[in-house]
Amino acid sequence: MDTLFFYGQETPERVEFHTSQGMGDQLTKIEDIAPIVRFLASEGWWITGQTIFANGGYTTR
Repeated sequence: MDTLFFYGQETPERVEFHTSQGMGDQLTKIEDIAPIVRFLASEGWWITGQTIFANGGYTTR
């Protein structure tokens, strides 16, 4: 599991908690983000002023 984006003081228990909050009990992967970036850079070019949370529903729990 890639947890390089966490702060060094994160404990394994905290990482497990954060993991449990996403859909499918997993952290967001670059493979999840790339299609959104591709869309915004092509046919979604006209979208402005939006916050897009690509995090498996983590912020909605």
